[in-house]
Amino acid sequence: MSPLLQEFRHAARSLGRSPGFTIAVILSLALGIGANTAIFSVVGGVLLRPAPFAEPDRLAMIWETDRNSGTMREPASIPDFNDLRSRSRHFEQLAAFAPVEMNVQFTTGTSDPARLAGLGVSEGYFATVGLAPLAGRSFTAEEDRPGGPRAVVISEELWEREFAREASAMGRTLRLNDVEWEIVGVMRRGSDFGVLQVLGAAAYQRGFADRGGRPRVDLWLPLRADPEASRGNHPIFVVGRLTGAITPAAAQDEMTAIMADLEREFPEANDARGAFVEPLKEVVFGDVRLAMVVLVAAVAMVLLVACANVANLLLVRASNRAHEVTVRTALGASFGRLARQYFAEGILLVAAGAALGTLVAFAAVEVLGSLAPASIPRAGEIAIDAGALAATGVIAAVVALVLGLLPTLYARRQNLQSAMQDAGARGSAGGRRARTLRSSLVVGELAMATMLMVGAGLLIRSLWTLQDVDPGFEAARVLKAEFQLPASRYPQDFSVFPNWPERQRFASELATRLEAMPGVESVALATANPMDAGFTSSIRVVGREPEAAGWPEPSIRSVSAGYFSTVSVPLRAGRTFESTDQPGSASVVIVNESARRAYFDGHEPLGARISLWGAERTVIGVVGNERFKGLAAAAPPAVYLPMTQAPTPSAVLVRMSGDAALGAPLVRAAVREIDPQLALFGVEPLVDTIRGTLSQRRFTMLVLVAFALAALTLAVIGVHGVLSYAVAQRTREIGIRVALGADLARVRRLVLSEGARLAALGVGIGLVGALALTRVMRSLLYGVGTYDPVTFVGVAAALAGVALVACWLPAQRAALVDPIVALRAE
Repeated sequence: MSPLLQEFRHAARSLGRSPGFTIAVILSLALGIGANTAIFSVVGGVLLRPAPFAEPDRLAMIWETDRNSGTMREPASIPDFNDLRSRSRHFEQLAAFAPVEMNVQFTTGTSDPARLAGLGVSEGYFATVGLAPLAGRSFTAEEDRPGGPRAVVISEELWEREFAREASAMGRTLRLNDVEWEIVGVMRRGSDFGVLQVLGAAAYQRGFADRGGRPRVDLWLPLRADPEASRGNHPIFVVGRLTGAITPAAAQDEMTAIMADLEREFPEANDARGAFVEPLKEVVFGDVRLAMVVLVAAVAMVLLVACANVANLLLVRASNRAHEVTVRTALGASFGRLARQYFAEGILLVAAGAALGTLVAFAAVEVLGSLAPASIPRAGEIAIDAGALAATGVIAAVVALVLGLLPTLYARRQNLQSAMQDAGARGSAGGRRARTLRSSLVVGELAMATMLMVGAGLLIRSLWTLQDVDPGFEAARVLKAEFQLPASRYPQDFSVFPNWPERQRFASELATRLEAMPGVESVALATANPMDAGFTSSIRVVGREPEAAGWPEPSIRSVSAGYFSTVSVPLRAGRTFESTDQPGSASVVIVNESARRAYFDGHEPLGARISLWGAERTVIGVVGNERFKGLAAAAPPAVYLPMTQAPTPSAVLVRMSGDAALGAPLVRAAVREIDPQLALFGVEPLVDTIRGTLSQRRFTMLVLVAFALAALTLAVIGVHGVLSYAVAQRTREIGIRVALGADLARVRRLVLSEGARLAALGVGIGLVGALALTRVMRSLLYGVGTYDPVTFVGVAAALAGVALVACWLPAQRAALVDPIVALRAE
């Protein structure tokens, strides 16, 4: 070990004599290795970590489809689910689930009521997906029947937080929506894997997936589905486990045939209904897989740019050490001894770079974890693990090998006799081949930086375009808050609908209290906030019933009289709701422009009568479109009912005279005065709600921009370094040119032209590569083509400008060469 330690000590002294080189190499490696470790952690945590389910590849979602609206991912009706379960032979098991949200008052911690996200699941759900309780048991068939015993399974996190993991928690009760539920089991962490992604992919009925943030499923309750429920109501999601070697394609054929039979048997309720069998992993990862692939490709390019930069620095250092190598070789140093020194230096550089890069990775993962949206599965669990560190070790070993190999091969090709003869000549050490290699590395760095900048530019342009999309309402100065009225205190007796006095009283009191508070301009209540997809239902226009066969289902939204003015939805025709639209007065509705085009093309909507939920309602107005399903989706048809005639409030919208956030304590105080047991959630300015719908696009864009800037910085350093070295090597030539009469401008142009040539070549190659690579980003873009000329021209101009700025300092240094000093040095 003694000779080996001696090599490392000598390598450390050698690197210490070149602090600029050492720092540049370590920082370049730290950036490349750190970025790769961070992204490997993200990709490993999101895509590669095993799902908590048994044999997850056999799980599939069974969506209902609607040929009229063209939607492919709709929830199912309870009767359809029962028929699919009884008739299917290609699925071992089918289970249903639906999102639920419950108010709960804990005996520990804060006295304020909390809102918990949960799932109502059919008996056999846990067996279908392959989950076993950590403690206790799952549900029985009796508990899943309407009116059966009230049992609840809680999450491990809730068990730990509220019950300190005590076994005695089994058999205790939770008061959910004012009703006692017995705790019968505990599910392991991660048992809600994929739920947010499934709900977020649905056309409607998305529940807490539309609430923002990262809600975790803390409760599982029996679904208790009523077998006599309406076939026209679609409240549940269906998941199944494929039998044996049955493929999703075969299951699709079977489900298509079953749904065709149901359409024939129930032509009115199941008109245009079909099925879409989709592997669960495609639902969960489909929207993020491409983004992950793009980020992996981007971070690989950053590592390549960093390595190219380091290789350039090593070649410059090897050229500068040519005289040292020659003397040592002449004095008897063997090639093996030189190689050991170079490899020792490479190992020390990589060890330092990897250590610093690991720190960079930990910091980057913290940032990525905080920025990652809920649409990315397991985003909250992203962390650097053993797999990511092992990948870092492999990368470091490969880079160390390259760092030791490059100067070793360079030294092996040295011509001892010519090197001794030219030992003092500054211009001899480089050689044309070495200069070409260094220039090629810089061109490669610029090309990869160009490709990353084009990709980042396209995402920036796409996000910019999306942010300019008119959502159909004015979100500025509007605060949004949501709640769920428990049926125990706010009963819903459908036999007397819409005479639900408790709900009507709550809505009226809340609006009255808030309107009297300082700074409040107007108040509105609704069944859903303007960025919530809500639910849909079929409608008919009286007198034109046969035409409804091809109509898409509209979004049904109940709103108070001040809704359209509070969120500034424009009135296109007729009138909005008024205080006179009461339960005992004529039933009225308002449609949006999409609904007018879909249902009244060539007909006058005002005065027409719509059949909805078994009652006829008169159209009194037409309003502008709201983009309930996100800025990137077209506004769907919508039918609005007055809150007084459909009292289902679950969101309050408050327009403030100033900052919307100032309304939060006012809303909390008003709700506490009316119902201190009611939990509020999703309390935020409406602009933040809109911003949240763009979170996944913004996350991908920010990470890609960071990588592009890192690659650009390294590439600019590479251009500057190559030209600086070239000026140093050509000092004698420049001195002679100046002595023979070359003016300073011409000397500058000499250096700038070389830099411009490298920049033009690198940017040109990068643009060609971007033309090919950006095509895979098509689904990540909105309103911008993959060949967007503005982005390509802008990136080319920006990179060329930055590269020329990097060339300016070496050019200025060349122009200041004193010919007398240069010639005396030779």
